[in-house]
Amino acid sequence: LIDDTVAYDTNTSSIGEVLCDKADLIDDTVAVIVASSGKGKVKEFFVGSTCNYCLHRCKKPIIVYKPQPKTDEEIKQEATREEQAKTSANEGATQAEDKKA
Repeated sequence: LIDDTVAYDTNTSSIGEVLCDKADLIDDTVAVIVASSGKGKVKEFFVGSTCNYCLHRCKKPIIVYKPQPKTDEEIKQEATREEQAKTSANEGATQAEDKKA
């Protein structure tokens, strides 16, 4: 008796290639929806882009979602929230150490 069960997939294809292949395999696929990361042309050239791969190679229609860039105010608010989270985490760790002592 031979067991053909594979515990995990060892596919080394790119994410874009997997998306296009899966879209072709599923008969009910109407379109592939991908989100643009907004890396910029230079970084995309060196790193690559799943969205770009799908646009050029997928046989199904592609819908690209491109989020609006964050405003300076949104970036500042996000940085403030992250700093507050770090501060409260550090305070919690300090209080836990004080209780142990």
